[in-house]
Amino acid sequence: MQNEAIKRTIAVLGVDGENFEVDGHFKGDERKARWYTVKKLSNGKVFVDHLPKFPSHDEIRRMVS
Repeated sequence: MQNEAIKRTIAVLGVDGENFEVDGHFKGDERKARWYTVKKLSNGKVFVDHLPKFPSHDEIRRMVS
């Protein structure tokens, strides 16, 4: 069995009129993501990479300001 790195979109969060996609990064068939990436959907750029836990709306709000 191979343990490939897999990226899956977990959620799209609307925060103060902006949409952010949260991707989870898994290894093999793990159920819990090892880390998370937050991407701003309006421009497709990665906003925050390698978060150790799933971000809340308030955490994203603090990152933006």
